[in-house]
Amino acid sequence: MSIEQQVTKPVKTIASSSGVKKYWPMIKKVVTYSFFVLIAYLIIKQAMTIEWEKVLTAFRETPLHIFAFASVIAIACFSVYASYDLIGRYFTKIKLSISKTWLVAILSYAFNLNLSSLVGGVAFRYRLYSRFGVGAKDVTKIIGISVATNWFGYIFLAGLLFVSGQIDVPQSWKVSNLTLQWIGAGFLCVVAGYFLLCAYKQGQEYKFKSVSLTIPGFKVATFQLLLACCHWCLMASVIYLFFYEQVSFFLVFAVLLVSAVAGAVTHIPGGLGVLEAVFVALLAAKIDKSQILAGLFAYRCVFYLLPLALATPVYLSLEAMVKGNGNETVATEN
Repeated sequence: MSIEQQVTKPVKTIASSSGVKKYWPMIKKVVTYSFFVLIAYLIIKQAMTIEWEKVLTAFRETPLHIFAFASVIAIACFSVYASYDLIGRYFTKIKLSISKTWLVAILSYAFNLNLSSLVGGVAFRYRLYSRFGVGAKDVTKIIGISVATNWFGYIFLAGLLFVSGQIDVPQSWKVSNLTLQWIGAGFLCVVAGYFLLCAYKQGQEYKFKSVSLTIPGFKVATFQLLLACCHWCLMASVIYLFFYEQVSFFLVFAVLLVSAVAGAVTHIPGGLGVLEAVFVALLAAKIDKSQILAGLFAYRCVFYLLPLALATPVYLSLEAMVKGNGNETVATEN
């Protein structure tokens, strides 16, 4: 090989590497948009097979006391979720009252469900917390703790549910009971590992680029788990109410857990269409499609639209109040 060939070979490699980097953002966008088009196609295809008149009829026939009871459970669910931020408040030691921390969290959750986690869960939190004088680094920690708490409970409940064998797996799932139990065992091992970490590495700080993570104690981890489990159970209870006990609570719970992952992966606001597609695909063998969609529509009204309708004027009033004061409000401890 000549000297010229030896010199030019690595140059070509570098050029080709830089070329990939140059076009990578465009490739990523094409893949992402293609995925969304595929999801949209599947949802539309599924929608064309549904008798929507039956859906509306089933929705109208839902008793008012079911709506009332579901609304009470939804309020409790929102309150529990908002408590995640109180754990973050404890860790960051921010000088913000419990009531204001809880208010920011519950408003963010309402927008999170309807406008996606990036807008509601992140952008609204930064906006509202900054209005109360909380720094960006502390807000980042609070968001991280909230997200970790929520998915920590998810992993534990999914593992427990799968291992228990309480789910009568429909044939459409194409997953055996044994496989589901092995998946559940893996989830429980992750939870056990987290508890061991909290027991032996309490207070230790780990840094990932600009974000620092402090390992909580065993008691705090237990509190995180209890809160998250309560939140997921309440959410599943709202959906279960609208299915009139036509399927077991455990099966509804399992499908909700599957739809939560699907919604998180697609990043579609509120998992719109994804939630319905998952429930129809996994429960159509046990309940009529119109009943499933009617129940989920009622669930969305109670758990998504009503909280959004209440949160919007509260948020606007809060913004107006802060602007009226002229500067960002610095809150004090309770």
